[in-house]
Amino acid sequence: MENIQRVEISPSPGYPDVVRKIIIAGRNEDYLAKTVTLICRIEHYDQHNNRLNAFAAIERDPFLLVADDTSKVDPLTGALVFPDENGNYPIGATGQYTWLHAAVESGVNPFSIAQGAVLEADSYLRFT
Repeated sequence: MENIQRVEISPSPGYPDVVRKIIIAGRNEDYLAKTVTLICRIEHYDQHNNRLNAFAAIERDPFLLVADDTSKVDPLTGALVFPDENGNYPIGATGQYTWLHAAVESGVNPFSIAQGAVLEADSYLRFT
């Protein structure tokens, strides 16, 4: 599994010395539904990059990160944006799938996009 993309994320609460990494176990684009899904699994390591098998029981279930046009992003950065109290998104916000498709078509590295998606999901505590 040396070719699998790994992204280091924040430590989990209660275990500040345990290094957590997300592995991108799969990617799927559904052209009809206009979705992109990253299949993410979590791995735990010590400070010397040794796997901690004691965490295996909580590493079984994957996390799915799904991008579609119901989520809106900043067109310059691809970062998620949210509606205001009236339900209005910032001017210029675009659908996440549309943005991803255009970014890849224009030559942006999909591995960089995946890393950004994982880090953004981590900032929203998706992996806790």
